[in-house]
Amino acid sequence: MTTNPDQSAVPSTVRTASLLYLAHGVLRLISALLSLILLPQTIDLARRTASRQLQGQDTSGVDLDAVATGSAVVATAFAVLAGVVIGVLTIVFARKLLVGRNWARITLLVFAVLALPGLLALGGVGGIGVGLLSAVSSLAAVAGAVLSFLPSSNPWFRRSTAPRPEA
Repeated sequence: MTTNPDQSAVPSTVRTASLLYLAHGVLRLISALLSLILLPQTIDLARRTASRQLQGQDTSGVDLDAVATGSAVVATAFAVLAGVVIGVLTIVFARKLLVGRNWARITLLVFAVLALPGLLALGGVGGIGVGLLSAVSSLAAVAGAVLSFLPSSNPWFRRSTAPRPEA
């Protein structure tokens, strides 16, 4: 394995931020897979919730099971698609941090902000395990954002006249 000489100049805060973002991206992909695995439980929960919330109301002519199932499937499909897209982009942009791409740093900051609600997701269909996965993933993104904006990281992202190699 050869080492790129420019990689030795990467500040340790940027290297660590990149690793944290890589972890976040991988955990997002794992979370998307878990969403698919847990789809039957999600459908069951949607059916029970719809039945409980509409108890005592006139639902004649409405197939509650079909509506609940369709809602759960659409929500899961959206969550999986978003998780895969953001997970892959996070992994790609984490590599761009290592070559000083400021646009990647800013985009990853937006992803970290969007991950903040994951810190609160300790329940739900997957239980505490999936909630902890979400919380750890979110913490990795937030820590990566903090590290990439520390004063010791900032010079790495300033525009320079010398072109940097692509990662």
